[in-house]
Amino acid sequence: MNLFASEAAMRRGNIDYLYKTLAGSLGLAGGNAEILSEKDRCVFLATVPDDAERFFRPSLEDKITDLIAINYKYEYFKRYVRSSGLKPIEYELLLSALIAADLEEDKRFALSKLLPPYTVDGSFVFKMKPLKRKWAEIVGYVPEYFVGSQLKDFVGYIVNERKGKKVYVYSGNVFDARYNKLCRSDLLGDGDCSVTKEIILSLSGEVVLDCKVSDEDEYYLKEFFGDKIFFGKGYFS
Repeated sequence: MNLFASEAAMRRGNIDYLYKTLAGSLGLAGGNAEILSEKDRCVFLATVPDDAERFFRPSLEDKITDLIAINYKYEYFKRYVRSSGLKPIEYELLLSALIAADLEEDKRFALSKLLPPYTVDGSFVFKMKPLKRKWAEIVGYVPEYFVGSQLKDFVGYIVNERKGKKVYVYSGNVFDARYNKLCRSDLLGDGDCSVTKEIILSLSGEVVLDCKVSDEDEYYLKEFFGDKIFFGKGYFS
C-alpha cells in the first residue's frame, strides 16, 4: 500500500521532516520511503506492507500534525508577533514557547481534520481556519514590549505544567525516554539555541544534560528549567 503526503515545493523542509522521522521505522516494518519532487510540489511517498499499514498510518498522521502545529504556527507567529525588548534569540525562544503552550491541543485539532491523500497545505487552508483564528487571538495577547524576565516566567510556567516527562541531551542531540532522537526544532528552520528549542517543543518538565552544550543553550536552559536540570557523567568529562 502507498501512502502520500504532499506540500508546496517551498516547504520542502516539511517533507524532509517526514522522511527523517518515519523512514527508519518504516524500513524496519519491511517498507520504504522516498521523496518525489515536481515543479511546484514535493511528496513523501511511503510504501507500506499491508499488515503494517494500521500501525504506520497513525505515525504518519502524528508527524503531519507536527507540520501544522509547529511549522505553520511558527510561520504565522513569525509574521505577526511583534514584541520589542527581547534579543533576537529570545524572540525565537518566545515563539517556541508560544507554539509549545498548546501544542498538543493544536495537534489534536489538526488530526481531526486530516483525510488521505494528505495534502498538507490544502488541508490547512480549507479545513483548519479555526486554528488561524485561535493563533490570531494569541497574537493579540502578546505584549508589545516583552523583556527577558517575562520570558523566563512564561517558559517557567509552561515547564512547571509538564509533570513526569524527561528528555536527555547526548552529543548535542535531544532524546526522549525511549531514546528516540527528537527533531521538532527542524521545523523552525536554522538558528541558535536549537537544543533549548527542542526541549521546549518536547513538552518535558525535566532535562538530563549528559554533554556540554553551547553557552547560549546552557544559559537559557538554566534560566527556564533551574533545578529541573540533572547532570550526567558526560557533562563533566
